[in-house]
Amino acid sequence: MIKKMNFYSKFSKFVSSIKIMLLLFGILFSLSGCERISDPMLPDDSTLEAEPLTVMTYNVYVGSSAEPLLSVETLAQVPTEVANMYTNVMASDFPGRAVAIAKSIKTYQPHLIGLQEISLIRRQSPGDSITNRTPDAEEVVLDYLQILMDALQAEGLNYQVAAKVENIDVEMPMFTAAGIVDVRLTDYDVILSRSDVAISRPTNANYENVLTIEMLGLEIERGYTAIDATVSGVTYRVVNTHLEAFVPESRIPQTQELVDVLSQETLPIILLGDFNTPAPDGTAYQILLAAGYVDVWQMDSIGTGNTCCQADDILNPMSGHTKRIDQIFVRNLELPTSVMTNTVGDKPSDRLSSGLWPSDHAGVVAHFTFE
Repeated sequence: MIKKMNFYSKFSKFVSSIKIMLLLFGILFSLSGCERISDPMLPDDSTLEAEPLTVMTYNVYVGSSAEPLLSVETLAQVPTEVANMYTNVMASDFPGRAVAIAKSIKTYQPHLIGLQEISLIRRQSPGDSITNRTPDAEEVVLDYLQILMDALQAEGLNYQVAAKVENIDVEMPMFTAAGIVDVRLTDYDVILSRSDVAISRPTNANYENVLTIEMLGLEIERGYTAIDATVSGVTYRVVNTHLEAFVPESRIPQTQELVDVLSQETLPIILLGDFNTPAPDGTAYQILLAAGYVDVWQMDSIGTGNTCCQADDILNPMSGHTKRIDQIFVRNLELPTSVMTNTVGDKPSDRLSSGLWPSDHAGVVAHFTFE
């Protein structure tokens, strides 16, 4: 009886051992199977497709035309025109427009964004600009960059200021019920980069050629910003600019200056901006083409691409865009077969509930898919 029990005990242990071995074998086999299934999901570098590159340019609009001020015939007209411009800027509701612009950005989440007319508006009371021509107003009324960054953050987006250039910085008096108050406008061009984009070599500069308004003793400076940005292991030289709007005699040499500055660049160049030169016949536009730049809108796009301009008060019910002056160019870059481009902020559904357009310009987006 004892021997029989020992036999069954040993046999039971043997069976248990077999079961354990089979279980371990089954686990190892299943793990091996998981590896075979997972391998195609983790391709090596030679088969891995590069992440699509998305870029945007957007002139966000200060909120008023400057032409009436810049064309005054006497200095006595200045305070009235400054007051009119200030009123228009306040009525244009940049905080509300920034929310709409941020929503457009959220739709496409571009790696890089070139922004123009990023304004800082300050005031000083009582004003002293009649006797003191150095801008010194410090009371911030509207900081467009901070307002837009806050709007982007509210949308759950994480962008950083990669580069910024200060252009015109001017202070002038305006009439108010409380007397003469100074208003100061500082204009910037900015490149924003998404938080997952590695950036380096930030550059900012103003053009040597400036528009001079003799009556006002005013020089309207323009400039450009540039960075190196790396996406999916490829480094691009990304440049953003806003060329002179009012006279081609300044815009054309600014364009040539930019072409010359970038002429020795060996990295792929992505050039963003409000070039104030209409495609396809504008002189500055033709200078860029002659220098080897390719307008990506011609590659694969829907619609006219017109980007300018809404009414000065940006309350026109239907889009008034009749020319394409906001553009994206590339150079030193072999374009993929798939380049999708489109405009944003120019459809009736993009308007604020107040009837305001997000800007007097449309933004332009380009999406490059590399295989």
